[in-house]
Amino acid sequence: MHEQIARAGARIAAFQVADWVTPLPEGVLLGRALPGEGCVELRRLWQAVDAAGYTGPVEVEVFRADLWSRPGPEILAAAITAHRTHLV
Repeated sequence: MHEQIARAGARIAAFQVADWVTPLPEGVLLGRALPGEGCVELRRLWQAVDAAGYTGPVEVEVFRADLWSRPGPEILAAAITAHRTHLV
């Protein structure tokens, strides 16, 4: 996978981040989590995207019903902390 990221280089148009929880819940799409709460090696993935030359924004995109029910400012703060802790 990292070879394909390197090959994509400047053609990378966006970088969206979400972690993946296991076991997968019913409705697999809703099995995403904030960075660091799942099983994806996000820092390693980010390093590959960064090394490929990507300089655009990083979007934390999480599909998970229990997160959606929490207040927006709380989730934003958690996403910022997760990004700083598990990506940079």
